[in-house]
Amino acid sequence: MPVNIAEKTHEEEVVKGANKFAYDYIKTRILNGTYLPAQQLVEAQLSQEIGVSRNTVKKALLLLQQDKLISLEGNKSATICSLSIEEVLDYYEIREALETIIAYHAAEHISSSDILKLKKLVEKMEKNKQANKFEEYSMGNKEFHKIIYNASGKQIAVNMIEGIRNQMNRYTIRTMLVPGRSDLSMQEHRDILRAMELHNSKMAQEKMGLHIRNVAETIKKYHGLLFS
Repeated sequence: MPVNIAEKTHEEEVVKGANKFAYDYIKTRILNGTYLPAQQLVEAQLSQEIGVSRNTVKKALLLLQQDKLISLEGNKSATICSLSIEEVLDYYEIREALETIIAYHAAEHISSSDILKLKKLVEKMEKNKQANKFEEYSMGNKEFHKIIYNASGKQIAVNMIEGIRNQMNRYTIRTMLVPGRSDLSMQEHRDILRAMELHNSKMAQEKMGLHIRNVAETIKKYHGLLFS
């Protein structure tokens, strides 16, 4: 019986979609802290939870291993990668160096339309902060930085940061639980926005550096409380 190419292509797209869904499902829960560092993820349980085959889960886990978010050993359960506080702080030191370079150049080149987008994001982030919707706040924060990344024209530095952010997001989002940190975070974003409005590269560099350092200091100070 001849193979129906259209049906085969559709089936392949369905499989790809299922793999991506499983990948996104697990990755989101690692990054938002639903699945914790050092926690084991069992294929059979994930298959049932997500509603996909174990083979689909296996493929998703292989991709997450490439992202350095989990480790796999043979046929054993996947384990979410856990970083020491020293490793976390090292990542933030590197991120600060890259983010300040990007902010410096973004302030020079950012467009009026991008500045307007940043303003709207800051307003939305403030509303989410007041409503204690920290996951939504985190999504706005990510988009805020993405606009600055794109404006900088420093794609190599951006690519390096994206890898670091994948590792650090699960730690960053928890800092919002520290009393006063959400208010400070909002002020930091307003200050960065102001630097962009003024096209003041030095100010942008300074305010971005302070923002990243404050996140790192919060993690350092409250690590035992937030991640025990």
